[in-house]
Amino acid sequence: MLKALRTKLRRFARDTSGQASIELAIFTPLLLSLLAAGYVYFDAYRQKAVNINAAYTISDALSRETDEINPDYMNGLHEMLEFLTHSNDQVGLRVTMVRWNANKDKYRVDWSQTRGPLYPLKNRDLNNSLSDHLPTLLHNERVIVVETSTTYEPIFAVPGLDETELYNFAFTRPRFAPQLVWADF
Repeated sequence: MLKALRTKLRRFARDTSGQASIELAIFTPLLLSLLAAGYVYFDAYRQKAVNINAAYTISDALSRETDEINPDYMNGLHEMLEFLTHSNDQVGLRVTMVRWNANKDKYRVDWSQTRGPLYPLKNRDLNNSLSDHLPTLLHNERVIVVETSTTYEPIFAVPGLDETELYNFAFTRPRFAPQLVWADF
């Protein structure tokens, strides 16, 4: 078996018909394209995971706060989000304090603050788009909703993967205080 393999390798090495060169010229671009596509898809999933982890990190940090949140604190969170995501594009951050009103059977916004391209959340927006994603709460119980947004642009052009907005949503109950308070100085 080993002898037969050596014989075939020698025959291949002595072959001067040019078939191997043609096959190499045909399959090299295909192989490089597949390698680039695999890298882009892996990088897109990696960036999505990084953004999700950044949203949960910010949500967890806010849930541990007992002091008031102010614009400087929000600016610091936005800078931290930019640092954690290593994004070259504009990064959006929205923090909203949401409570459940059992009498009206609706979620209500206590306050909502943003940095970047996102807009502050209003009650109508909350009940129209996010209410299905929020947990079941008791009357006047509150959760901190953190939303992040960034744009992912692939390094190589790959079919089916264009510039994409990576949006993440995380919520956490306040841990050491009944609510997170916004103080605008």
